[in-house]
Amino acid sequence: MASIFQRGRKFYVKWKDAHGRWQRRASTAKTKTEARRLAEDLEQKAERARHGLEALPADDGGDTFGELLNWWLETYSSATPSHRRNTSTVRRHLVPSSLAQIPAATITSGQLESFLQAKSSEVGPNTINHLRAFVSAAFTAAKRAGRFEGLNPAAGVRRRKVPRRTPDYLKADEVGPVLTVLAPRWQPLFATAIYTGLRKGELLGLRKSDVDLQSRLLTVSRSYDRDTTKGGHADVIPIAAELVPYLERALAQSPAALVFPAPDGSMMAEQIGLEHVLRRALGRAGIVTGYKHVCRRKGCAHSEPAADSELRRCPIDGRKLWPKPHVRPIRFQDLRHTTASLLMMSGANPAAVQRILRHSDPRITTEIYGHLAPEYLRAEVDRLKFGVSPAPAEPISMQVKIVPNLGPRGPTVVQERKTDAFRGAALLSKTPRLSRFTRARPEGLEPPTFGFEVRRSIQLSYGRKRIRATKRA
Repeated sequence: MASIFQRGRKFYVKWKDAHGRWQRRASTAKTKTEARRLAEDLEQKAERARHGLEALPADDGGDTFGELLNWWLETYSSATPSHRRNTSTVRRHLVPSSLAQIPAATITSGQLESFLQAKSSEVGPNTINHLRAFVSAAFTAAKRAGRFEGLNPAAGVRRRKVPRRTPDYLKADEVGPVLTVLAPRWQPLFATAIYTGLRKGELLGLRKSDVDLQSRLLTVSRSYDRDTTKGGHADVIPIAAELVPYLERALAQSPAALVFPAPDGSMMAEQIGLEHVLRRALGRAGIVTGYKHVCRRKGCAHSEPAADSELRRCPIDGRKLWPKPHVRPIRFQDLRHTTASLLMMSGANPAAVQRILRHSDPRITTEIYGHLAPEYLRAEVDRLKFGVSPAPAEPISMQVKIVPNLGPRGPTVVQERKTDAFRGAALLSKTPRLSRFTRARPEGLEPPTFGFEVRRSIQLSYGRKRIRATKRA
């Protein structure tokens, strides 16, 4: 018979499942009555399953959300190239969560949405979409295997919008300096990555039997130690003429069946830091955004930014400052972007670039990998030549004269101060308004009884603009 008990502030329910085993779970019930009703509902559902009125849950530990995810990782994800990353993400974010202890059949879209929304403060939208995809894949696989009945809770959770950021890549005039400063051990590997666009796992898993220098063909059929690539199919791509010497050196120096092995002949580890090798080469080649000059004396924390690596001295102790380059954040994956972008900017057919990169959809090649430099776009837009020149602008007078009627003393001549043509034209379309009227006479001159000259100073307003004028009486 189902029962409940309380530990701390939580109510626990205990019932016998459809297989006759006692189960105990923490509940979200707030009161004792609510917990008792939940236990009774679980017991009634298990009894209906024992009598064949409902489908029996799986007998291999897939009844909770966390166990369902672990089952999916071991059964379905283990055969995929991204299994290591899938396992790391699922066991870091989903398995330790509060959802992991809830029965998989009771997970709702609202619970999953609330969980992912709370995770948004810790991870980016791309990771949120990955977590949603893992949950969807696990429930879909469970439904096909008969472990789950009902709607997939991930179907009611919206995908997050991921801002598209243009990745950085090597320009045509930067490839040569980078390959030159690389150590002889790394030159063939990085040259192959740039000339072919192969992924990291495909380079490290490349075998000598996959390289045909006589026909200048390269077979891509492996990723690391797996007998398949990320796309799940083998492809043959051409070898560029400039790449042949690099591959000849790599084949001659390799002591194993791999083209780019570790020093002991084994396959390089998946965690090897090829990005660090690339960024050190960028610093030596001078492909940087600036430098940070630091003092290396123990206890001195002086540092100063600069645009060059010229010699500078510490203002505290006079020692030479060490320049540390700030290189562009180029990843090893961005070498694949380099291949696509430089091929397209050199005039290669987008369909050929798609075949070389082995993309299933040409839009991936053109929209994600095919970045066009501003210099290339500027040269392309300069193709628009129609031989048309703009007509010369007509000059507009800078002096504006307005003659208002001020009464019996005669007209007043107003001289507008110099302004641009637009303001002058605006003044012509407005009617002046007398805002202030004062009498004035030359300094030091007493007014005679007759025949005297009076200067009247007025201020005219044109909307927000004010001008001064004088009138002779």
